[in-house]
Amino acid sequence: MSPPIKDTGTRARLLEVGAEAISEKSFTSCGLAEILERARVPKGSFYHYFKSKEEFGVALIEKETVEFVDELRPIIADRKRTPLERLRAIFEMMRDECVARGAARQCLIPKLALETGQLSEPVQAAIKAAYDQWRALLAQVVREAQAAGELSRSRDPERLAGVLVMLWEGATMRTQIDRSMQPIDDFLAFVFGSLLIARESA
Repeated sequence: MSPPIKDTGTRARLLEVGAEAISEKSFTSCGLAEILERARVPKGSFYHYFKSKEEFGVALIEKETVEFVDELRPIIADRKRTPLERLRAIFEMMRDECVARGAARQCLIPKLALETGQLSEPVQAAIKAAYDQWRALLAQVVREAQAAGELSRSRDPERLAGVLVMLWEGATMRTQIDRSMQPIDDFLAFVFGSLLIARESA
């Protein structure tokens, strides 16, 4: 991930409004004119901070990734909870955010992930980096759970973390279709009731 450019009020406003607009629609269907109108920012100011819509998209993804990781770190570092409890707390925190946002609205990065076939290589690479970072953080907690005897050491932490990410993404997509939080609740019940049982047989 490239070093973040220091935010100014205008740049931060563009990123905030752009994230909202793209989350509501899509990256490809949301034009710069609409974003600039919503942000009440002249076109010249946009190009002062971003060379293109593509660069703007990468900046959006990097900003969302940093904010997401910052939310996860206190949970991961909470030694009052066991590793498995921390893993569940991560997904429960994300469930709470889905409730606050509403079942019909999707987070920015998963929204963009569905468009990867239409996006440029730099934007695709930024999306992949975001998911790789999330998977790596989950794998860290899985390893701690294995070391603590909460999970079997027979499963590869990276692959298991990758499966958790994929299952979560599927659940959130179904949540939008059903306009209900039930798919996420089913995810939590299955993952922590069956897939990640307290002590697996090796």
